[in-house]
Amino acid sequence: MSDNQSFPGFPSVGKGTVVPNLFFSVVMPRLSSAADVLAFLWASKACQEQRAEVRFVTAPDLWDDEGCRAAFVAMASGKEEMERGLAACASAGALLAIELLGPDGVELAYFVNNPGSRRAVARARAGELELRPRTTVRAIAIEARPGIFRLYEENIGTITPLVAERLLASAEEYPWEWIEDAFREAVELNRRSWRYVERILQRWTEEGRNETVGRDSYDPAPRNGGPAPTYVARRR
Repeated sequence: MSDNQSFPGFPSVGKGTVVPNLFFSVVMPRLSSAADVLAFLWASKACQEQRAEVRFVTAPDLWDDEGCRAAFVAMASGKEEMERGLAACASAGALLAIELLGPDGVELAYFVNNPGSRRAVARARAGELELRPRTTVRAIAIEARPGIFRLYEENIGTITPLVAERLLASAEEYPWEWIEDAFREAVELNRRSWRYVERILQRWTEEGRNETVGRDSYDPAPRNGGPAPTYVARRR
C-alpha cells in the first residue's frame, strides 16, 4: 500500500500486541515525548513476536525493523530519539534494561517489565541464564519499578490501575520504612490486602508508630482486657 492510499481498516482476525492498561494509567503520564511511547510500543511488539522463552530486544534490533525505523523518522527525529525513548521507558519502569557484555563490546537489552522478565533478569545476573552466547550481564543503574509495587505483588497480588494510583500516592506520603513495616505486619497477621496496609499507615500517622510486636496495629485494646497500647512516634 503506497503512502497516499487510505488505510482500509483492520481485519476481523489478525495478530495483535498486548499493552497492559497500567501503561496508559500509570506509566504514560510519566513519559515526556512521543518517542518514549513509540519505544515502548515497538519494544512490546518485538518481544511478543519472539518465540523464545526469554524475550528481549536491543536498539539495533528495533532499528532494523522497517516499520519501526519509518515511525521514528516520521514522528521522533530518528535513531537517537528511539534510543533515548528506550532509556526513558526503563527509567519509568515500563522496560527493564541490562547490559550484555560480550566479545563485540557492550549492548543494551530491553525487556518488557513483567514477572517473567524479572525472573529472567535475576537468573541472568546470577549466572544461571545466558542470554546470548559468550555474554555476561550487568544491570543498569535504573530503578526498574517503584518499590511499593514490588511489595504489593510479592505479598498481595496483581496490581489494578486504581490500586496503582493509591500505591504511588502512598509512596510519596509515607516514609519507606513505614511502608515496609506495614506490609510486614499485614503479612504476619495474614491480612493480605492493601486496605489493611493503608489503615496501618493512616493509624501510625495519626497516633504514632506502634512498637508492640506481633499485634494488630489498629486494634484499640488487647483482647485479654489489659491496658490500651502505647504508640510512640519515631522522629525523622
